[in-house]
Amino acid sequence: MPPNRLLSPFKFAPIPVTILTIILYVAVFASVLSYDELASVPKKLDGLSLDRAYKTLSKITARPHPYISHANDDVRAYILSRLQPLADRHSDYIHLSDDLTSNVTVVNAGRAVYFEGTNVLLKVDGTDSSPESGPDGVLFSCHYDSVSTAPGATDDGMGVATILEMAEYFSAPERRPRRTAIFFFNNGEEDFLNGARAYFEHPWSNLTSVFINLEGAASGGRPVVFRSTSLGAARSLLNSAVKHPHGNVLTSEAFSAGLIRSATDYEIYARGVEGQISGHQGFDFAFYKNRAYYHTSRDSIAGMGQGEGRKALWAMMELVRGAALTLLNDDQSATDSRASVYFDLLGRALVLFPMDGIYAFNIVSLVLGPLSTIGLIAWVILSSKEHVAIDTPIGVADHSRFAKVKLASKALAGWCRFWIALVIAALAQTALITGYLHLNPYIIHSHSYAVMAAFLALSFLALVHPLQALHYVHPPTFVSQKLAVTLSLYSFTWVLLLASTIIIAQRQLGSLYWSTVLNLGAWLAAVLELIHAGRRGDPGNEMAARSDLFSTREEQAAQAEGTVPGRRLVRGVETEPTEITPLMHQHQRVSQGGHEYVTVDSPDDVKIVGKPADEYGWWIGQMVFLVPATALLVFQIELLLLNALAHTLVDGSSPLTVYQLLAVLSVLIFIPITPFAHKLPQYLNAVVAAVFVVLVAATWISYPFTQEWPFRVYFQQFVELSPVSALATNPSLAARTQPLDVIRAETTLTGLKGYVDRHITPDIPSSWTSDVVCDLDGGLRADLMTCRWATNLLPSPSGNTSFTNPLTASTASTVRWLDVEATRLNASRALIAVRGENTRGCRLYFDRPINFVYVRQRADAGQGRAPSPVGKMRLQGGYVMPPEGVAEVRLWSRTWGREFVVEVGWDAGEGEDERFSGRAACEYAEYASGLGGPESGRIPAFEEVKQFLPLWALPTKAADGLVEVWTKFVL
Repeated sequence: MPPNRLLSPFKFAPIPVTILTIILYVAVFASVLSYDELASVPKKLDGLSLDRAYKTLSKITARPHPYISHANDDVRAYILSRLQPLADRHSDYIHLSDDLTSNVTVVNAGRAVYFEGTNVLLKVDGTDSSPESGPDGVLFSCHYDSVSTAPGATDDGMGVATILEMAEYFSAPERRPRRTAIFFFNNGEEDFLNGARAYFEHPWSNLTSVFINLEGAASGGRPVVFRSTSLGAARSLLNSAVKHPHGNVLTSEAFSAGLIRSATDYEIYARGVEGQISGHQGFDFAFYKNRAYYHTSRDSIAGMGQGEGRKALWAMMELVRGAALTLLNDDQSATDSRASVYFDLLGRALVLFPMDGIYAFNIVSLVLGPLSTIGLIAWVILSSKEHVAIDTPIGVADHSRFAKVKLASKALAGWCRFWIALVIAALAQTALITGYLHLNPYIIHSHSYAVMAAFLALSFLALVHPLQALHYVHPPTFVSQKLAVTLSLYSFTWVLLLASTIIIAQRQLGSLYWSTVLNLGAWLAAVLELIHAGRRGDPGNEMAARSDLFSTREEQAAQAEGTVPGRRLVRGVETEPTEITPLMHQHQRVSQGGHEYVTVDSPDDVKIVGKPADEYGWWIGQMVFLVPATALLVFQIELLLLNALAHTLVDGSSPLTVYQLLAVLSVLIFIPITPFAHKLPQYLNAVVAAVFVVLVAATWISYPFTQEWPFRVYFQQFVELSPVSALATNPSLAARTQPLDVIRAETTLTGLKGYVDRHITPDIPSSWTSDVVCDLDGGLRADLMTCRWATNLLPSPSGNTSFTNPLTASTASTVRWLDVEATRLNASRALIAVRGENTRGCRLYFDRPINFVYVRQRADAGQGRAPSPVGKMRLQGGYVMPPEGVAEVRLWSRTWGREFVVEVGWDAGEGEDERFSGRAACEYAEYASGLGGPESGRIPAFEEVKQFLPLWALPTKAADGLVEVWTKFVL
């Protein structure tokens, strides 16, 4: 077989280039998509019981259990029943705390919050822990409350089941840890992260310095390292017991940027208590996929799919156990507070390094990369000047302006073609984004993978086709297109690397780590290309002539003029013989300096110049350097962001942001192929274009919400009661005998404009007989529309109280929802007492800001007389009353029907209206279809919405309570 046949698979030609391109990209896409799915449960569980954890999950997610529900008490009782035997069995080193004393008051986000905790803690003393060792314990945290509209399988039932298993695991004498472990089950996370704040009121909070928080920011899939405070904590994920690490620093930075509208206990533990307890190092583990089910009835075991619940639960257990083994037993402390950059590779390994390390590497690359590239370019130039032109046209140089302009245009077209393709890609992606925003902006909610595929297909076409067209219409004459595009690509990556380095230095953000890999690959590809050109002695132009850059002026002029009559071109072969043809075989040549001479070399020694020299092998190394690593890292990021953000648009997030991210990342995935684009065949473009057209057509005409990927609508009902007047004294609310009358009941639904007003509200029967008002008033959700209408469907605070019949709209028997008393203490202080029937949550709203709040206990509330004003607020460390004050106070009790007695103060300016007014309200969240017991309340308006919503929509809660019953007070 001829040697060239053996080398043909390595030739820089269309077929080999196409095959390798397809292999690399298919391998990247298939690998990332495959490893994005949950791994199977192994047969050997190493001391953990998945069956027991799954049973736990099924018990605590039987029904919704928010803080203000009786089901919440049942879940708490179950947790205590699981932990008490552990404490009894090993009482010498295991201790149980049923915390019913930790109260906390904070001021944040324009409101004051008073919270009475019902947290549960289990402490396993470490074998090496002592008072001298300092706070080196590890906190394992979850929350056992759910929202009122979801049973909470992933938010946070799996966290509870996992930490119960960790308590069982580390309580065994043979697995007792070296450091103290505290397993913390907090209540009230869904309502302003209250349970985590109450942790720092518990004496055991002085024992910990590291935390692992388990959360659910969506509903299902693989748990991700959602956020990490530092390098020290993240190092625990390198433990070999962490078989399937999944994490990316980008999620933490996206969360901080507000792309995901949520909050977790992470921020409380990382902050600590100012002046008392330092902020802890640690991280969130959270579920992030299927956010369409978040806080809805489908956040359930069944909602995760057949068999997926067990696999998701095991994924969380395996991840926590692996990290815990390091944090609890390693010699090295996890308190290294340096910022870190981390990402996983196909869920098999975690890459972790300090942010200052990548910063130093970037600085070196920014300096040495260009210097080495410039040095190699100089070597290529010198090598090319030493090259002898064997067959060259003879002529006189043309130094006219036209020739110079033509030569400059050739140079511009040769060196700028990469940037031209990049601009075309940007314009094409802008057009696609505009199309989606105008025709079907929310289609990514239900067809996220199809939308991503459309952006990927367009990126390929917009980058590859212009480079192919330019190569065909205007081939580069200075250097080969591969060399020109490779050097331009390196310049582009250098700019990206510079931007990444500046961002690291100024903002400590490491999510552009992929730019380091892309720049390194582009530099290696450029080095290979320049070495190849230097060895050849000519950078080439893939035409039948030498590079314009390194040929003589006479050669350039002759090439520019084309065929000139009377000029004889010598091509290294004999011309037609004439009467003056020498008898010896002569060959006409031109020296490097441009002088003509004749040789009598053997024809076999003469190189035929009529086609570009073939390239073998070099391009393969360049493609391997450029494509796999960058495409893998960027596609992992794109898929992660797609799964995390695709379902956030119904929360009011901007579609533009999501589509822009898809566009940028899709272009970056195919940028590494640009040096080889001119060798790809047109039929590949045709296939990709056909796929693109089908995808765009399908996604532009499809309805954005489906039964599988439903629309979320936020429900809340308001019931206004008759107002109360000021009283001179503050008698016990139990002494009141007359209930407040109902003035108006109003149902509100909040969702995306164009859907909640046109397709949701008109289908709700109670809206047919009322005036419906829909507006973007920035109420419940600032970026969403709220529709409201009056209703006769009144809630009931307890199961044995009647309410309005939804069929007859007949008047219900008198219901006592709320008792309120208001007392003026002096010109700038007032005492407000509020009690809700069968609830644990109330609120106070004020028409003027207050700058003082204090919740009195029963002992100092005063009996039958106006008490003296309190001198000082008692806020948790780090929280201060803002100068502008607050207009809302939220109140949470651990007991049902608790009477809150709240002293408030304000600035009484001279000449101002002496009246002090506001609203007192209480919250309710129990309803019949939520499987509430006989003691639970009823919310028929919510039942109506659930019943009459279209199949492509699900209700969720808009606030802490599904119902807010309120009345006005004036002092």
